[in-house]
Amino acid sequence: MGKVNAVTVKISNELKEKMKQVKVNWSQYIRDAIQKKIEEQKLKTASAKIDEVRKRAKPVPTDELVSWIREDRER
Repeated sequence: MGKVNAVTVKISNELKEKMKQVKVNWSQYIRDAIQKKIEEQKLKTASAKIDEVRKRAKPVPTDELVSWIREDRER
């Protein structure tokens, strides 16, 4: 894992008591949730970039696509 940093989160006493009643490794759970959120954000960013490229791209006529496929098959 390399170097690690501590992150502090403030929660209510009530929530802390409820957490004690559930057998979960809360540190690992929070690390996993953070990693999942980061991956989701990466996908959103990539999707937005793809959409931007699609908007700028010119449509390709069907006959040109067909010729590209035929050329590829012949190779």
